Amino acid sequence: MHDIAIVGAGISGLHLALRLQQAGVGTTLYAERSAEEIAAGRPLSLPVRFGATRRREQELGVAHWDTADHHTHGVNFVAPGEPGIHFFGRLDAPASGIDLRLYLPRLIADYLQRGGRLRIMTPDAAGIDRISHDHDLVVVASGRTASTGLFPRDAARSPYTRPQRVLTAGLFHGIAPTDPGWIHFQAGEAGEIFSTRILTADGPVHGMVVEALPGGPLEQLAAHDHAADPAGFVKTLLSLVAEHAPQLRERISEGEFAIARPGDVIQGGITPTVRRSWTTLPSGRLALALGDAWVVNDPLTGQGANLGSACAFELAGLIAAGGPYDTAFAERAAQRLWQAAEPVVAWSNLNIGPPVEQLGALFTTATADQRVADAFVANFDDPAAMWQAIRSPEAAQSWLARVTSA
Repeated sequence: MHDIAIVGAGISGLHLALRLQQAGVGTTLYAERSAEEIAAGRPLSLPVRFGATRRREQELGVAHWDTADHHTHGVNFVAPGEPGIHFFGRLDAPASGIDLRLYLPRLIADYLQRGGRLRIMTPDAAGIDRISHDHDLVVVASGRTASTGLFPRDAARSPYTRPQRVLTAGLFHGIAPTDPGWIHFQAGEAGEIFSTRILTADGPVHGMVVEALPGGPLEQLAAHDHAADPAGFVKTLLSLVAEHAPQLRERISEGEFAIARPGDVIQGGITPTVRRSWTTLPSGRLALALGDAWVVNDPLTGQGANLGSACAFELAGLIAAGGPYDTAFAERAAQRLWQAAEPVVAWSNLNIGPPVEQLGALFTTATADQRVADAFVANFDDPAAMWQAIRSPEAAQSWLARVTSA
């Protein structure tokens, strides 16, 4: 009987642990914080889980919020220009936004109720090597390990060395829901603003993410001290939304608009990075990287949690097939997981780079043709198909021809 250590209790680590449980593989989950500490902490991120991830949750028996009240049915995309771009694309299967402070503790409870083991540890290099003596394989799924040097940056797959957006994200009251529920996505010369419904322990609120181009007018928000001056922060945000996302501003009640809880704001920047996917520890055991320990993308395309879940299932299948967990296994896993990650990385990096011809043409066509709008938005749940559709002007033309002739 194999025994696997999983370091990190985010979506990647938990989906891997729960999937291996189903396969009868013994696991121990090593988390930096307890479920109670996660629930009481600040927001970690604002993930939207698309249809494929929700289906994996159903397979795992953890689809606790799978009701129509929590579904998001499409993307309302707006961009300025002549002519202006505006389309609503429908998802083939609903998406869902759940606060990780609600989601992760519940999945930890599921894991423990099914016989899993949880240990609290700091995910540093020494600690990971220490626990490796007690397991056949270590899977590291904690983004906090990026600074340990265990998994060096893969320069060939990491074209950026600094954040391409300055981020501000938060949870807010006072944004009117839509029927059907959708993700509002506003693109412009200053950056992007998007918002969607998020279920929290206190009930539904709206998450908003402002992705500011460095040096642009949206960047000021990331430097505003929301804890010391919440009223000033909200006033500044409201002003920026009115100027740069007026359709979203129309849904905001100025008298009710407020940060959901004190501290429910995330500020900073993310450098898109792909790291080496495995290493040999001093103990001689192998450690594989998963989730944010391996790949970190800018959140613009909303793929972080979905990629983490997909890779967790792929890796679980490889582990359950049996060892030995040697360098050949690590290389085989690296190749298999990169097949899932490569289109996400390429798509995300394309979107945060300089504007490209094919996206403008695609958005213009989607504004005039509902078939294109729906097909493009449906590809948010199929990154490989999305990348094949947008990777070049020629690919986009071919994809548009197929969609419009169907």
